[in-house]
Amino acid sequence: MMRVIIHADLNSFFASAQQQADPALRGRPVGILKAKGRSCIIAASDEAKKFGVRTGVNVYEAKRLCPQIILVPADFPKYEIMTKKFIRLASEFSDRVEVFSLDEVFLEITDTAWWFGGAMSLAQKLQSRVKQELGEFIGCSIGIAGNKLMAKMASGLAPRRGILAVTDVNKASLLARAPFSEVCGIGYRLTKRLAGLGLTSLPQISAAPESILLANFGPFWGRRLKQISRGEDDSPIITTDKLTTAKSVSRTYTLYQDTTDPAKIKALLRNLVEEAVWKLRQMGLSGRQFGVGIRGANQSRFGHITSKICLDDGRQVFEQIYTIYNHWHWLYPVRFAGVWISLLQSKAALTRPLFNQRQDCLWPLIDKINQKYGLYTIFPGTLINQSIVRPEVNGYLGDKHFQLIDKRIG
Repeated sequence: MMRVIIHADLNSFFASAQQQADPALRGRPVGILKAKGRSCIIAASDEAKKFGVRTGVNVYEAKRLCPQIILVPADFPKYEIMTKKFIRLASEFSDRVEVFSLDEVFLEITDTAWWFGGAMSLAQKLQSRVKQELGEFIGCSIGIAGNKLMAKMASGLAPRRGILAVTDVNKASLLARAPFSEVCGIGYRLTKRLAGLGLTSLPQISAAPESILLANFGPFWGRRLKQISRGEDDSPIITTDKLTTAKSVSRTYTLYQDTTDPAKIKALLRNLVEEAVWKLRQMGLSGRQFGVGIRGANQSRFGHITSKICLDDGRQVFEQIYTIYNHWHWLYPVRFAGVWISLLQSKAALTRPLFNQRQDCLWPLIDKINQKYGLYTIFPGTLINQSIVRPEVNGYLGDKHFQLIDKRIG
């Protein structure tokens, strides 16, 4: 039996969610900022897109393109609640749902479509339920195809709030007109490299000698590009229970403005570590490789250190990371910082030193208090009188195992 896959994508999700919540924003051009004071648009409403405002445009350019644009700080907790509803809703139409990002899901409906009168009827019912349960301003575009690649491409090419089914009749024309931005697997960097070879469309890739692709992109991507250009894809639906355990956890943050203040830099790194180790403890994991990255003034530096023992204690992990940073003798302003922890192991499988066993009794109590009264109810002294960076849901659900299983989104 031929597979039937649906890709459902909530249109202009962040902006539409704000319009749904605030009637004063409906029908008006809206740009979403990651936070108040940020200088980059992370999402735009359909009304703003008509003026050319897109994700990644800075505020100055957005106001030039659309002087009447309304800038609104993102509300990630609100989006997370809506994502939970969206996932639960999609799960009513199939037992095989893959959460691709905060506003996108794949559904394998090969065995369930007939329950709803066929694939098109199922897609229409799904759209109707989205409108009923998420709100009339939350639109949903749907692509229907025989694989994930073509289903996602179809949803991107479908009219807003529309449905596009890939058939033997229209498949070639869809592949011919699909921009690389709508092709899953061909990102910005790959697009630039392909353009350097004069390849700007899928039919051109299909017609290119495989030897050229292999020479420029290697054996994997050379052949994969050929498959993509023909709309071929056999990747499975990865349901939540099939997600592999996290290989690492990380947290990055871009400051509103450059800083050279040692106290602010130290507090930021401590803050990011605290969130990373909190994720580790929620997943029952511990790590022994710790990394840090700093950027600013067109300078960057990254480094890591590997410990003999696994840690999930914020103070101990921070000591490792801050040691790396101090050894750099960084002389430039800081705009961006990131930390990561890898070489993870299950805590249940580890033999813990006596001191760490005592700490293991303390952290569950601290985490319980923070979960009940809000994160950073109890926090490190380094953060006193400093702005605290709080957790947020990444659009593509970074740390997907944590977000979907340990944190129970969906």
